[in-house]
Amino acid sequence: MMDTNATVADLNLSRLSREPLWDRAHAQLREALLAGRFEPGSALVLRHLAETFGTSITPVRDALARLVAQGVLEQGPRNSALVPDLRKSALVDITMVRCELEGRATREAAQKATPADIDALDALLADMRGMIARRALDAYLDVHRRFHFGIYALAGIPILDEMIENLWLRCGPILSFVVPEYVVLLKGTDHHQAALDALRRRDGAAAEAEIVADIEEAGRYLLSLADPSGRIRRRVPA
Repeated sequence: MMDTNATVADLNLSRLSREPLWDRAHAQLREALLAGRFEPGSALVLRHLAETFGTSITPVRDALARLVAQGVLEQGPRNSALVPDLRKSALVDITMVRCELEGRATREAAQKATPADIDALDALLADMRGMIARRALDAYLDVHRRFHFGIYALAGIPILDEMIENLWLRCGPILSFVVPEYVVLLKGTDHHQAALDALRRRDGAAAEAEIVADIEEAGRYLLSLADPSGRIRRRVPA
């Protein structure tokens, strides 16, 4: 499990070089949260982030303040923010809303996707399978997210994309818990492939059903990780 007091130097963040710096800081932090690079309980310290980005504390403070205002982070001790724990009840709610929004986006995408769009998604799916086969999963969640958001973008509804991203930001820190056990050993039906096949047929209802099933299946696994208090925790290998 990630050391909650670890620095951010090893989290694939890079130095910022152009204005507006706070916007770029926000974008990098958002990407890291979406990719599950910060686990629940992680402390994001302004000084450490500013050193990593090669900038002053001010744009980093502004970026963290925005994420706190979104409900993605919590205000921490002085000059820091915290990645909040996600409890079982909150995960149930988020999963329900994700199914509605992501399912609808997939249904809309089925009517607009071109063969080239689907080929690009197919390439991402092939990358994911290759990572699983090689047990090289460091970048798996990044590609997995690009696959899902690639579908949703085809719907052409920006406000829907924004709402979906906000939900992923809230659950991103625990999405990393699906690696490696669930992804390698426990994942059942290949809903990704089935959704892609449905998109090729322009069968919106079938594509929606497969994406919803994918979300629900992963959600059940994550719910199984809840401790007696309801907090979602990474399963410790026996």
